[in-house]
Amino acid sequence: MGKITRVLAIDLGASSGRGIVFEYKDGSLREEIAHRFPNGAVEKDGKLYWDLSMLYEEICKAISIADIRFGRLDSIGIDTWGVDIGFVDKEGKVISDPRCYRDASHSAVRGDLRKYARELFSLSGISDNDFNTTYQLIARRREGIDFGKVGAILFMPQLLGYMLTGVAVAEPTIASTSGFFTQNSGFSDKFLDAAGIDKRLFPKITATGEKIACLNEKTKQKVGLTYDLPVIAVAGHDTACAVAAIPCEEEYPLYISSGTWSLFGTLEDAPIASKEAFESGYTNELAYNGKTRFLRNIMGMWLIQECRRQWIGQGKDISYAHIADLAANAADKGAVIDVGDEAFARPCPMADAIKNYVLERQGIELKSEGEIALCVYKSLAKTYAEALTSLKRITGREYGKIYVIGGGSNNAYFNSLIADELGLPLSAGPSEASALGNALAQLISSGAIGRDEIKKVISDNYSVKMFYPHS
Repeated sequence: MGKITRVLAIDLGASSGRGIVFEYKDGSLREEIAHRFPNGAVEKDGKLYWDLSMLYEEICKAISIADIRFGRLDSIGIDTWGVDIGFVDKEGKVISDPRCYRDASHSAVRGDLRKYARELFSLSGISDNDFNTTYQLIARRREGIDFGKVGAILFMPQLLGYMLTGVAVAEPTIASTSGFFTQNSGFSDKFLDAAGIDKRLFPKITATGEKIACLNEKTKQKVGLTYDLPVIAVAGHDTACAVAAIPCEEEYPLYISSGTWSLFGTLEDAPIASKEAFESGYTNELAYNGKTRFLRNIMGMWLIQECRRQWIGQGKDISYAHIADLAANAADKGAVIDVGDEAFARPCPMADAIKNYVLERQGIELKSEGEIALCVYKSLAKTYAEALTSLKRITGREYGKIYVIGGGSNNAYFNSLIADELGLPLSAGPSEASALGNALAQLISSGAIGRDEIKKVISDNYSVKMFYPHS
């Protein structure tokens, strides 16, 4: 009998965070949530920030709870959303809270630099979005940050890892979301020189799965550990983790990583930087296995999350499952929205924004929570169908199934809508795909499993639910 390998996956999303313990022994993988907590951008002086000290505190709490409840941990890993960055000064101190990708300053920069969009796409194959790190860096320079006083620029997972260990690194999958990084060339001198930013501010690349360092003494004391706990550079981007956990055998699977965002795409052997890929809004990001995640960033459960936040603020006790039930029983008035419209990009009373949008553009009055939710679900499904049409045209491939992973895979009603709209069988699950991919990278790092065992471990330990189109 083999020994238990116990790892803690810290999986941070834009609306919530969780610390999940995974225990592996003799082919059996068990997971249990140690700690879950809310997350969200915080507005200060009209700008949107992430509460970094809160995230650090909650991660420390997750480590402490996991150690007490489950026993000695072999390692931890952190994955987060992409693009956002923080700054460390030359004395090693974090400079303020990181800005949220939804901050309005980024869209202003993108508007000013729109004529360079195609050229920026050619740097790394990253689609042109308000939130790209390229625009964030220029926005911070316009706001007066003195890059001469900066010692390191870190993406969110490594910024939190730095707070835990005191060691600064960069990891390829999260770096690849920036818009100026490629696997072969690293960070682009061309862009950084034009932006007036020293390339040396980005730390050395640590290969995915490598050890960063152990918890520093300050953090060890804070969480109450008496042993050294390694922090592993798992795939820092949560979507890269999630895609690593797809329960598939296909070499080029079609998937939706369904959470606050819907990441719709496939795996390819190399980036696709064609004119059609650019015009269709597709992007090229690195996968855990060195392949390319060729995908579109589509607004996802953010719309429902914000609607729910408004309804709860109005005193309505409404769960996500209840929202799906209301949608399933609502009258379909034919209302649709452009889910990527600027009207829905930032925190707002989302239900009102959707009602006003539909009334102004279609003359349709949405009255109930169910009608609004149905409009969102159907609009998302139609957006996926359009994305599939362009994906097949760009890649020249046909796809026989779609995999839905992440939190959205729990929504049976929505899964059924997607299967119908795409005309494809749909495999739903695992729901904690990002945390699972995070844990698998740690297990590989520890030597508990081999890279070639990933799919077997997933299929042996996780079941999926199938949905089939009705026509």
